Amino acid sequence: MIVGTTPLTNLKLADHLNPQSDGTVTVSFADGSVMSVQADGSIQTRPAGTAGPYECAQLSGNMLVFNPTGQVGSVPHVFAYFP
Repeated sequence: MIVGTTPLTNLKLADHLNPQSDGTVTVSFADGSVMSVQADGSIQTRPAGTAGPYECAQLSGNMLVFNPTGQVGSVPHVFAYFP
């Protein structure tokens, strides 16, 4: 389960985290779609295999940290991840 700091707070993960070559991860749902966190913190989905800046997160302990704008000083969106 992911618990977020945004209004959408209880998303169940039916699948898993997908490690990327740059050390980030993407989050897959049961239907294969990928979690996409927008700059405003809203959550959307993208097709399987998508791994752009809005889909990749840093895994820090049990936290997923999304920084969709990629800009230094921007406020990242943090989600607790409970496998």
